[in-house]
Amino acid sequence: MAIVKLSFTRNRDAAKATVRYIEHRPGRAGARITRPLFGSDGRVSRQEAYGIIDQAAKGSIFFRLAISPDPKGEDTRRDLPLREITEHTMHTLEERSNNKVTWVASIHAEHAPHRHVHVLAVAHGRLDRSDLAALTQTATAVCQHERRQHDQIREGQQQEREREEAEWDRGF
Repeated sequence: MAIVKLSFTRNRDAAKATVRYIEHRPGRAGARITRPLFGSDGRVSRQEAYGIIDQAAKGSIFFRLAISPDPKGEDTRRDLPLREITEHTMHTLEERSNNKVTWVASIHAEHAPHRHVHVLAVAHGRLDRSDLAALTQTATAVCQHERRQHDQIREGQQQEREREEAEWDRGF
């Protein structure tokens, strides 16, 4: 099961600090790493992320999410499309909040044993436990679907290699 953690702030400076964190969190050895930021429309610069925060309507809430596929049951080969999983999860957040949600995210794959995505989302209104459960369900369903697809492709490629090797062994 994918894990979705959620916290929030109404403070714009704290939201900007979150953007800096998700872009520059140090790696395992403590080295500074710059990760690309992305949103629903593709790559986002830090200045664009700050603009999203500055232009947020009064009363907006800045949600900080971490989306983490299960490394043993879903992201076993560290090959799941984390950006796509994030997009589906954020779409669920939009549906649950009944509002357009603007967000910026970054993939963290080098400082922890599990790959995950940090997201800063700007929304109106609160979320409750059922909303968090829906986000987790969406992330888990997409992770499991992607795992099945990746494994089927891999199995098909393995069968093709075995077929080709058998042909070579027979002298074709």
